[in-house]
Amino acid sequence: MKLIYSLVFSMACLSLFAQNTNFPDIHVDKITIARDSYGVPHIFAPTDPEVAYGLAWAHAEDDFKTIQTLILTGKGKLSTYMGKEGAPVDFVFGLLNTRATVDQQIKSMDPKFIQLLQGYLMGIQAYGKAHPKEILNKHVFPISLEDYIATSMFSVAVFCGVDKTLPKILNGSIANLPGFTGEGSNAFAISSKKSTTGEPMLVINAHQPIEGATAFYEAHLQSEEGWNMLGGLFPGAPLIFHGASPNLAWAHTVNMQDKVDVFQLQTDKKHPGQYLVDGEWLTLEKRKVKLHIKGIPFPVSKMAYKSIYGPTVANPKGEFFSMRLPSLMDAMALQQWYFMNKAKNWSEFKSALEQNHLAMFNIIYADKQDNIFYVSNGKMPYRNPDPKYHWNSTLPGNTRATLWDKFKPFNELPQHLNPASGYLFNTNHSPFLATAENENLNPANYDKNDGYETYHNNRSRRAKDLIDSYSKISFEDLKKIKFDRQLPKQILYPYGYSSDSLFMVDESKYPALAPLITSLKNWDHVTNPDSKGALVYNLAYSQISKAMKGNAQNTLTLEQGVDVFQHIYDYLMKNFGTIDLVLGDVQKLVRGKEEWPQGGMPDVLSAVMSKNHENGKKKMVSGDAYIGFVKFPKDGSLPVIETVNTFGASSNPESPHFADQRALYQAQKTKTMSLDKAQVLKTAEKIYNPK
Repeated sequence: MKLIYSLVFSMACLSLFAQNTNFPDIHVDKITIARDSYGVPHIFAPTDPEVAYGLAWAHAEDDFKTIQTLILTGKGKLSTYMGKEGAPVDFVFGLLNTRATVDQQIKSMDPKFIQLLQGYLMGIQAYGKAHPKEILNKHVFPISLEDYIATSMFSVAVFCGVDKTLPKILNGSIANLPGFTGEGSNAFAISSKKSTTGEPMLVINAHQPIEGATAFYEAHLQSEEGWNMLGGLFPGAPLIFHGASPNLAWAHTVNMQDKVDVFQLQTDKKHPGQYLVDGEWLTLEKRKVKLHIKGIPFPVSKMAYKSIYGPTVANPKGEFFSMRLPSLMDAMALQQWYFMNKAKNWSEFKSALEQNHLAMFNIIYADKQDNIFYVSNGKMPYRNPDPKYHWNSTLPGNTRATLWDKFKPFNELPQHLNPASGYLFNTNHSPFLATAENENLNPANYDKNDGYETYHNNRSRRAKDLIDSYSKISFEDLKKIKFDRQLPKQILYPYGYSSDSLFMVDESKYPALAPLITSLKNWDHVTNPDSKGALVYNLAYSQISKAMKGNAQNTLTLEQGVDVFQHIYDYLMKNFGTIDLVLGDVQKLVRGKEEWPQGGMPDVLSAVMSKNHENGKKKMVSGDAYIGFVKFPKDGSLPVIETVNTFGASSNPESPHFADQRALYQAQKTKTMSLDKAQVLKTAEKIYNPK
């Protein structure tokens, strides 16, 4: 039977890939999936490809639907499932044409990495064959290795800002405006110098959507080839994006340096389909992107353009703009993550980073040898330093003087190794504010055209104040810092200090609004769910920019402050019939048909971003998501790891693990995890093979 199974399985895999048919040997009976008491999969197998196969199977058990939507994205076929809603994604995927870069670079990829990907895709294919009723449509399989890598490139490009840049081009507002963001992530590294026990520590804290394609999934991956990582990954990923191994750990946060350049092409009616560069008329490349939209019986074609600068689109006025992204020029980001997963020490980890394939993400690192490290990572081009070119805005696309094609080496990126302060941190703020003031990097030593952040945000200001309040930090102290819900004394939201006017409105002049005004004035800046002041400020947050519309001074006047309070009053009375409410009465954590009061708001360390839900309530959609605490014991034993995810390991409402971490998450508590195979198998609730 085993021989027959192997033959059938091998034949099934022949249709899996268009190229690279050197398939790894997969022995499913040697792949062990151990589910712990929270349903988190721990995958054990002899080889890396077999571990990847097991991960694919386990993740498909928990969220096959989301994984399939990503497969469809990599084929430009998302709209065959989602209909018109998926059509823009299919067009942008076709416009960026990441598949062309993959076709150029795939032959130079490391064979071990290719085998890992093949093992993963074989696992997805096998799960689909075993569960045909769960397959979304006929376009999901077979899976092309090239399309899979192209999807990962597309995902990184979206993280790099394509999703924000394209709308600016298409609606005529394309300036890359500076400012703060309420979303992002937190990461903290503490060395023995700052640790009460002399043990290095790391906080991994992603702020991501809590459901969907970029919600973190937790897994533990261990092979007999030296791979042993526990951490977070996105649906469809074959490895850990950030987490801990026996010797080291790292966390990612999103960084805001300039990753996208926009060029306006010079065109005229006398030269249709052409653009002028250095006095020469060049022809725009044209390519039809066919959209196969569910419900429409024929393909819909939309034209995609490309100039020497990159993917090109026209705005409603007929003006052409091109985007240039380093992330569209390098297909090997996943490969770099693979070598980061396999690193055994700081030297190997740094060697992986020096490959410079990953186009973005801050990296905060700690290891058992007491190294801590921070880099504002990116694939940064050498841009023309001529001051007439404004790299943070639209650039002239009529000269090769703005056409860059070379990248800075890793050692030119802002980075710290083992500062005397004993700590490094990032909350999506400036790389020049990463540690003690006397050790911070000087921004003058870095290319201003790279667009590095130079500011604090609310989280970084609050985190710095908390870290500096401790002469030494314990593991429990670190948890308190990470789980903090308080805004700093001076609030640093996008409208700067203009919101101070809210706190100066005279409540005696507005009796109906007085309870709201008083609640805000008495507010301690803590965003707990039982706070009245937090509710008022949270509702004001989204209203202030609207109230200030047309205000050239960018300062909220007292009259506009009154308007904000009136809006809050009207909103609460309309939807709840009372203003005597706390934050948790309005802001909810929702999973399936259940909901719970939720604290937090944008840009606190325990961040929460919410949107309109039902009956006036707000639903948390992103923010504080996958959380991990790592401590490396002095005796060199395996690290202490504690984690929590927003909901649970499964996206299936019928699963006991659909929301079994929710109570821990809301109580700001953690579960203990282990890299020890024997311990995992001893305590596992379920152990099985993927077949």
